[in-house]
Amino acid sequence: MKKLIFVILAIVAAINSKGQTNYVNVCQDCDINWWHHFDFNSEYDSSAYYFYFDTLQTNNIWQVGTPVKPIFNYGYYHPRALVTDTVNAYPIKNISSFQFSVLNCSDGDVDDDCNGGYTNTSFDIVHKIETDSGLDGGTIEVSHNNGISWVNLIQDTMNLEYLGGDFYTLNDTVMSLAKPGFSGSAGWNNIIIDYHPSEIAMDTITLRFTFASDAIETNKDGWMIGFISVNGIFQGIDEIQNDNIISIDPNPASDKLLLRRTKTSPNQTIQIMNNSGQVLYNNASFFPETIDVKHFTNGMYVLKYSDGKNFAIKRFIVQH
Repeated sequence: MKKLIFVILAIVAAINSKGQTNYVNVCQDCDINWWHHFDFNSEYDSSAYYFYFDTLQTNNIWQVGTPVKPIFNYGYYHPRALVTDTVNAYPIKNISSFQFSVLNCSDGDVDDDCNGGYTNTSFDIVHKIETDSGLDGGTIEVSHNNGISWVNLIQDTMNLEYLGGDFYTLNDTVMSLAKPGFSGSAGWNNIIIDYHPSEIAMDTITLRFTFASDAIETNKDGWMIGFISVNGIFQGIDEIQNDNIISIDPNPASDKLLLRRTKTSPNQTIQIMNNSGQVLYNNASFFPETIDVKHFTNGMYVLKYSDGKNFAIKRFIVQH
């Protein structure tokens, strides 16, 4: 019966999201699926499978590729990115959207091998904006379960636990969007979005990114997204997440990663996973302060530290 219910929900959501049917799953088979990483450069880049570009918009300018513009000329840490046209400045009177959907676990909907309760779905997004300030720009909206009712992310009240980074406010209205959004010119900015587990079984979270411009030509580059990661955080039965118990430096790292702890413990473990969830480093009795990462390939990694009572999750980049 549970499988049948899931299939029905998936079909209904697929119809409502206009074809976006491939859900990122961070709460089942957590040894494999707990972290999905989209940098648009990986050999097995899966963004084309998970991301839906709104085909009802006749001039949707979102593209994955290597940008060759005055400001946008390189992705986040590799050449390719998701950008509003890789070559041309954004046109006038344009509206362009893309979206992707994530399965957000319910409290009881976690595999036994995930070692504890599911605490949150976390998004990490790195982006850059270059538009006519206050007039053109981009916004992020969210829809829960149906892909029909949308709300601006900063106004979401359904299970949103944390919204961090250099995010726009309710006062940052973009005229071409007629709603709050990103606008102006800025370098790479990082956004962190955390959602609580849903009380509704198999809840879906869909994020929609919309760029819009007015009737004035600006010859500016638009909006570029260099990295998106989605991961599920699982809390051990007797552990509490506390990301302040450690710090790591430098980030990006090329040779050694220095780990500092607020206090030592006789039971310290470290794991480092790559973007496929593969464990590359596993030390069940960690005492050194440094970790050798020079043999890691360039990319984003996740470090999990545990002292038996608390655990911390840190993301870092290796860039040689």
